[in-house]
Amino acid sequence: MKKTLYYLCLVASLVSLASCSDNDELADGMQTNFTSFKIKGYEDAVTTIDVATRTVTVRLPDEVTSGKDLVPVFTVSEGTQASINRVIQQSGTNAMDFSNEVLYTVANADYTAKTRWHVIVTNNDYTAKYGMGNFLTYWWSNNGTNPDGYYIQQQHTGEYSSVNCGPTCAVMALKWRDPNCSVTVEDARNTAVFSEIDGSTWWYPRDIYNCLKRNGVNNVYYWNFTGYSYDGYVRSICNLLEQGNLCISCLNNGNISEQAALNKEYHTNRYYKGGSGHYLLIKGYRVVNGVTWLEVHDPWGNDLKYSDGSYYGANRYYKGSEVATSIDWNIWTVVVPYE
Repeated sequence: MKKTLYYLCLVASLVSLASCSDNDELADGMQTNFTSFKIKGYEDAVTTIDVATRTVTVRLPDEVTSGKDLVPVFTVSEGTQASINRVIQQSGTNAMDFSNEVLYTVANADYTAKTRWHVIVTNNDYTAKYGMGNFLTYWWSNNGTNPDGYYIQQQHTGEYSSVNCGPTCAVMALKWRDPNCSVTVEDARNTAVFSEIDGSTWWYPRDIYNCLKRNGVNNVYYWNFTGYSYDGYVRSICNLLEQGNLCISCLNNGNISEQAALNKEYHTNRYYKGGSGHYLLIKGYRVVNGVTWLEVHDPWGNDLKYSDGSYYGANRYYKGSEVATSIDWNIWTVVVPYE
């Protein structure tokens, strides 16, 4: 019994020593980091290497509008190598597509010491962290003059909060035109508790149009998308935005992809369960990696906020092709000019 106990203690001691030795080796000498990272031809671009989050960010000039065929030039910690899916990467030789985040592994030869690195090469400061992709080619926003913005969520807007997406979009448009506008969503609802179309509490485009008219927006009008393709809808909405208008469209919000990423700071896709008729106020657009994202104020805010205190529903980005399904739900879009 004593001999057995002796051997058990000896094995435990050896395991403990081995563990301490491995940890000491990693702590004393083995680093698995990128130590530099550039893109060939853009050596003056600013690179940030964040060891704490294992993230490399390379900010290329605005005029670089594609992430394709870019050649990374990098160095790593002594005794390590960089790989992608266990394929060793050679600095300065392999052209790659950096349109989206690229995952590298920096490891020693037998991968017993390794770390995963996120490499982001971009031509702007926000589309990657918003989840849209890395290369912005065009953008437009109708932000108005109110320094605090004009976003309103429909929650807490009275008895009809659950169906107040239409009145909320109408009041946001009023506050876009006039930051001093004192009309509330409850005020708007109380002027037309029931729709003139069918007497329900659901507002139709005509009810939004009439609300804006009642509040002095004499140049509001409809855009009829009968016969349009989804691409035609997106092109027309972008043109209307560039003419200085806001657009209020109704769709089945279940057609907007739900955000599945773990990153709660992403500003893309639907952040709630969907599947019913819903109005969006469309205020701008972004073309990123060839995809058109419409910038919207989504009134279904649910009191959800980002770490900076802004609402999830404000300045949200939904794919134009998905918002375009509104033409299957309602062919009329309410167009609100600034003046």
